[in-house]
Amino acid sequence: MRRKRIAVLMASFEREYQQNFASGLAEASAGYGIDICIFNSRGHMDISMSTSEEQESMIYDLPDPEQFDGIISMPATMGSDATLQKIYEFIASLKGKPHVSIDVRQENAVTIQFNDKVSVEELTEHMISRHGVTDIMYVSGPKNSAVANERINACRNVMRRFGLNDEESFFFDGQWTRMGGRQAAQALLRRQEKLPGAIICGNDDMALGVIEYLNEHGIRVPRDVAVTGFDASREAVMRGVTTIRRPIDRAAQKAIEILNQWIEGNKPNTDVIHMNTIPVYGDSCGCMKSQEHLNEMLRNLGTEKWNMETTLTCISMYSGSMAGVGDETETHNRIDEFIRYWDIRDFFLCVDPAVCRDTRTERPESASYPEEMLLLYGVSAGRCYEPGMYPTRDMVPALAGDSPDTLCLLFCPLYYRNRTFGYVALNPGSLTNGAALNPFLMLLNGALISLYLQTNIKRYTGTIEQMAVRDIMTGLLNRRGFLEKAPAVLEKARKEGRTFALLSADMNQMKHINDEFGHQAGDEAIRRMGKAMESLDVFSLVPVHISGDEFLAYGITENERDAEHLIDCVKEAVNRLNRTDPWLCNISASFGVYAAVPKEDDSIDQYMRLADRRMYEDKNSRKYGRRKEDLLKDINKG
Repeated sequence: MRRKRIAVLMASFEREYQQNFASGLAEASAGYGIDICIFNSRGHMDISMSTSEEQESMIYDLPDPEQFDGIISMPATMGSDATLQKIYEFIASLKGKPHVSIDVRQENAVTIQFNDKVSVEELTEHMISRHGVTDIMYVSGPKNSAVANERINACRNVMRRFGLNDEESFFFDGQWTRMGGRQAAQALLRRQEKLPGAIICGNDDMALGVIEYLNEHGIRVPRDVAVTGFDASREAVMRGVTTIRRPIDRAAQKAIEILNQWIEGNKPNTDVIHMNTIPVYGDSCGCMKSQEHLNEMLRNLGTEKWNMETTLTCISMYSGSMAGVGDETETHNRIDEFIRYWDIRDFFLCVDPAVCRDTRTERPESASYPEEMLLLYGVSAGRCYEPGMYPTRDMVPALAGDSPDTLCLLFCPLYYRNRTFGYVALNPGSLTNGAALNPFLMLLNGALISLYLQTNIKRYTGTIEQMAVRDIMTGLLNRRGFLEKAPAVLEKARKEGRTFALLSADMNQMKHINDEFGHQAGDEAIRRMGKAMESLDVFSLVPVHISGDEFLAYGITENERDAEHLIDCVKEAVNRLNRTDPWLCNISASFGVYAAVPKEDDSIDQYMRLADRRMYEDKNSRKYGRRKEDLLKDINKG
C-alpha cells in the first residue's frame, strides 16, 4: 500500500520565499510519512527573453489528480496567465479532494492567509509617524495578484487616514522582480521633480532593485529617501532593509497537518486560517537593524556562500561535456558523473523518447508529455534505476511505492523553444541555494539539446542515405542502391561457397499502356510490378527497380534449381495481383534468372548480363509465339 501523496503547485522556486515553504513541507512530510511532489515553473522570469509560457506551464499537465490524496496550491506565486490558467484547470478537476490554498481564497479549499494588511498598515504608519514621511511611492506586484492588491490597499488606507495623496501616479507595477524594482525607480526619476519621502515595495526583490538603482544615481538610502520591502529574505535583512516577515515555513507545516487530518476523514471546520506577519525594521528606513535576524543570517552566510560557489563551479565544470553529448549512453554517463560529484540524493531525468530514439511516431513539437517517458537517469537514496520506459502517469519510478523513505521531489520542465524534452525531478534540498536551479536546468537543457540534435542528424542522414538508394516510385532499391549493396552479398556467397542468384524482369507492352492510357497509368503499372517483385522477400532476395520498366532481384539461394523457381513465384504474384486487384489492364513481364556459386573473377555485371540474356530469350519467345498465332489466324480467315 503506497504512502499518502500530496501535489504542490507553485512557481519560481528560485525565490527564497518558495524555498522556505518547500523546507517546511519536507520537514512535515517526513513526520507524517507523506510523499510530496512540487510542480514548479519559472513563473516570474521575463518570458520574452528566456522562456516559453506554454512550455513552462506544461509541467502542470504532469500530475494526475487521481494519483494524489491532497493538493496545495500557491496561485500568488504564478507570474503569467498561462501558468495561472493551468493550475486553475487542475484544481477544477479535483472533485472535492482535500485542498489547501496559500494566500488566495478558493472554493472547496482551506485557505491559509497571512495578515499582510495589519503589518503593511503598521509599517506605513511607522514611516509616517516615526519618520515624518508625507509622500509615499508604492512599487507593487502584478495587478492581477490578489496578494499584491491587498498590500496596496493596506498602504492606501493608512495614507488616506493621514490625508496623504494616493493617486494612481504614485503606484508602479514591479512584477515582483528585482528588475521590475529598478524599472520603477527609473520611471520615478524620469517623471518626478522631487523624490518621495519613502518608497514602499511589495517584496524584498523589488526593494533591492530600487535601492541599487538609486545608489547608482547618487541617491542615498535612507538619507534621501527611505525604502522598505516585504518577505524578510536573507539578503534584505543582511543589507538592513526594513521588511515584513511571513512565517512561510510554519504555513507549510500547517498545510500538511490540515491535509493529513482531512485525508483521514477529519475535514476542517473553518475555510480560512490566519497567520500573523511581523515587521522587521532596519537601516533602509532609518531604524536600527534587527539584531535577532541579523545574527541568524550571519550564522548561515559563510556556509551559504561556500555552497553557492561549489554549486556554480560544479555546473561550470560539466557545462562543456554536457553540451557535447552525442548519444543516450554518453548522456547517461555524463549525468552520472555530475550527480555523484554534486552528491544529489534523489534525481530523475525523464525525457520524451523521441528526443533520442526512433519512435516511428510523429508528435507536434508543442504537444504535452507522451503516454510513456524514457527514464534517462534515476537515483534515489543510493539506489540506481536502470534506464528504460515507464508510464508518464507514474511521474518517476520511485513513486511506485518501493522507496523505503518518504520523498520530497521538485518537478521542473525541460524544453528548448517549442520542443518539449521532458522534465527533471530532484530533492529540493540538493539545491543549496535556489539561485542554482536555473543554471542547473540550463545545464540539463544543454545536454538534451545536444542529444536531440545529434539524434536528428543521424536520423536525417539515414533518411538522406535511404533516399539516395531507394526508388521514389516503388520504394525498392534503385540502381545506385543495388550497385552499393549487391557486391557484398556476392562476396559472401563466394566465401561461403553458396549460390548467388540474380533474376531479371522486363515488363511487357509498356508502350501500349502509355499510348492507350497515358504515362500516369504507366507509372501505376510500374508500381504494381514493384509490388509483385516484393514477393521475393520470402526467399531473402532483394527486389530492385533498375530503371523504367526494368526490375531485378538478387540474393543467396540453396542451389541453382531453387533459383529457377523464383520466376514461378513472381509470375504467380503478378497473376494474383491481376485477379484480386483488377486494373485498367493486366500487367505481365518477361523473366530470366542466372544462379551459380561465384568464382574468383565473377562480378555483378557478369550475373546481370547472363540473367538479361535469359530474360530476352523469354521475351523473344513471347514475341515469336504471338507472331505465329497471328499468322495462323490470318491463314484460317483466308
